[in-house]
Amino acid sequence: MQYFRSLLKLAAISGFITFRSVFAADIYSPTAESGNGSDQPVVQISGELAVADILNFKQISKSLPPQTIVRLNSPGGSLMAGIEIGKIIASSGFATSVSDTCASSCALIWLAGTPRILTPSARVGFHLAYKSDMDQTESGAGNALVGSYVTNLGFGDNVVRYITSAAPDDMQWLSSRDADLLGIDILVSDSRDLESVTTETPPSASESEDASATAAELIKSIILSTAYSDTKALDLVSRFYADRVLYFGEMRSKREVYSDKVKYFQRWPYRSVSLRDETISASCQFATCKVTGIYDWGVGNAKGRRKRGSAVFLYEFEVSDTIQITAEGGEVLSRY
Repeated sequence: MQYFRSLLKLAAISGFITFRSVFAADIYSPTAESGNGSDQPVVQISGELAVADILNFKQISKSLPPQTIVRLNSPGGSLMAGIEIGKIIASSGFATSVSDTCASSCALIWLAGTPRILTPSARVGFHLAYKSDMDQTESGAGNALVGSYVTNLGFGDNVVRYITSAAPDDMQWLSSRDADLLGIDILVSDSRDLESVTTETPPSASESEDASATAAELIKSIILSTAYSDTKALDLVSRFYADRVLYFGEMRSKREVYSDKVKYFQRWPYRSVSLRDETISASCQFATCKVTGIYDWGVGNAKGRRKRGSAVFLYEFEVSDTIQITAEGGEVLSRY
């Protein structure tokens, strides 16, 4: 389907949503020839990470076998991208490899590998999560996400403390001694990759592309972005909303939608979102996609006001050469 290919191209290549950069990282799967004549599956991730890279990595890696090597060369970027890509790597049984530099959210990805490969000159660095480039103060919510992620990878509190010990403008570079003390197993290799890290037979590639699943991933990324960066969430409206939008039951101009979101962000500067994946439903017909579901939310402000609850959401968008969000709506289900 042409519109689905356009959807993938826009979401995964052009950087559909980012937190620190307009462009997504460069993610692709070259064929690496191993020393024994067989092909070693490899995925390369280079450059600054953006939320769009979650979808891109998922699409590229879904047909690859366990212990595919994920080569990393990145200064970091989106915290959410690092955590979500790391989760995919951990659940898929992929290996991770660094031969140059992998820092910040990239280092979180590297932690998820089995094994974790480093060349002698490689550098892996960590620091605590911060709110934004404009406000480099510690993000309690961000570091809580990091702690939960690292714990689920099987590491203890000592590793969590270590990787969140450096300030946002500093870096805790992992040494082999620190890795030993922390219990972070490392495989040091003089070559860029190992000859082989798996003997399993790769599954056959998927013969069909699921536009509905892709649409759901895009809308999930849109919703989650509102909890991370006001600037990028508003940039999303400017770049991807249609000139006229059915906005919570009323036809509004893009400018009116933008203004409404500015007011909401100013009123509630502290926000959290947790999607209920099992409730999310997506359908695509021709060049139009519709996505609905439920999420839990929390908001707060500097005066100490706090609200929490759950809500249903609905988005519709059209796909051609660009993505145009034509409808956004929803309803609060509960407050508590």
